[in-house]
Amino acid sequence: MLARELMTTSLLSVNTGTPVSEIIRTMLRECISAVMVTANDGSLVGLVSEGDLIRRKSGGHQQRLDHWLDLLAEGEPLNLEFLHSLQLGETTAASVMTSPVITRDEQTSLAEIVDTMLKYGIKRVPITRKGKMIGIVSRRDILRALVEQEGPLGLSQ
Repeated sequence: MLARELMTTSLLSVNTGTPVSEIIRTMLRECISAVMVTANDGSLVGLVSEGDLIRRKSGGHQQRLDHWLDLLAEGEPLNLEFLHSLQLGETTAASVMTSPVITRDEQTSLAEIVDTMLKYGIKRVPITRKGKMIGIVSRRDILRALVEQEGPLGLSQ
């Protein structure tokens, strides 16, 4: 089975300047775990996943921020909305995305895609044709393909 036979072709993408808060709302509304990030010319430049969004900022930066917030709070708890706004701020896709993105072309076999996921510790692989993104293969797509290969009632053919 090849990538073009099992990939999902309905793709959601954002541009590098899309605010993180908008990305989160989109992912929740569409029940997806990642969005592709494209440049103005439509080329794939990154990917924002749930993992990218929940990862804490770099240790040193976060420690300085925590120190200043402790001073500001003067021993009192800070408003959660205020803390949330500090975390999201004007953060954009460009600042949280994973880049470069590991891609494969539409002729890549299922076995090669699985090997790619295992080798790089990733959960999805964007699929390209002549350098342009045309789909994505996720772990769910692979499970779907495996079930289809089992035949009716889960019996091997």
